[in-house]
Amino acid sequence: MKQLVFLCALVFTLTPIVSAEPAKPDKVLKLWEGKPPGDFTAPGPETLTEPKPTDKLPIQRLTNVTEPRLEFYLPEKKNGNAVIIVPGGGFGVLASQHEGSELATWFRDRGFVAAVLQHRCPTNKLPKMWEFPAMDTQRAVSLLRSKAADFGVQPDHIGLFGFSAGGQVAFIATTNDDARLYPAADDIDKVSCRPDFLMLCYAWHILADNSLTELKPEIHISAKTPPTFLAQANDDKGSLAEGSTLAFLALRKAGVSAELHIYSTGGHGFGLRPNDTQAPGDWPGRLELWLKARGLLGAKS
Repeated sequence: MKQLVFLCALVFTLTPIVSAEPAKPDKVLKLWEGKPPGDFTAPGPETLTEPKPTDKLPIQRLTNVTEPRLEFYLPEKKNGNAVIIVPGGGFGVLASQHEGSELATWFRDRGFVAAVLQHRCPTNKLPKMWEFPAMDTQRAVSLLRSKAADFGVQPDHIGLFGFSAGGQVAFIATTNDDARLYPAADDIDKVSCRPDFLMLCYAWHILADNSLTELKPEIHISAKTPPTFLAQANDDKGSLAEGSTLAFLALRKAGVSAELHIYSTGGHGFGLRPNDTQAPGDWPGRLELWLKARGLLGAKS
């Protein structure tokens, strides 16, 4: 009986807890004081669509975002680190609950100042779907770093996490930090937009078009690319395992510390929500160990 109780407690501890009700942010910051750079318009007002009972994966969908912003989830006891999360959604919508606020609360519970980026959307009909979201991502990193002291964050302890399409965005934004993707507008843009650590979960379409052997030409991995964590499933039809594998090999060749987890099953879009496949129940634990190995866990204030 005691063994059964212990096993139940262990499973409860290791399984990510996902609330039915989305968490509410503690603070919201607009990225830009005026109009964001570039010519972007949405086909209608900002809209949040609730999941349908028949949805195989019940997720909220946010779209028509014209005022990009950071939504913060603040811990009671801060560890000095921060993370910005870029949700997926295929550039048509933002899955900003199951690939946003749910992970933000996971980080918050471990002492991180966590922020979900609601970037401009939809961009799926544009020639460069990633362009405006990547601009917003670079601006978000610079904005948070410029306000690091206000949030009790060390300015060199700011990470970036991307799910699916958000993984593509995060990867492009990070590997183009030398040449910012938009003209500098103010003092915030004088602050570095390079994250200090990068995490990509089933990053979507990071392979070059019609290729299984090359990454997208917009991804420029170099020795200054930050330490990177990658995870995805081998049976993912949307984000092919070749992409994460090539990214890992390119990072390794450049001398960048990198860690790769490819699970036999898991599909695409699982986020933190456990199911009967392998990946969802395991990758958060691997990420936690990776963060610990990098000295990014442990409360400081």
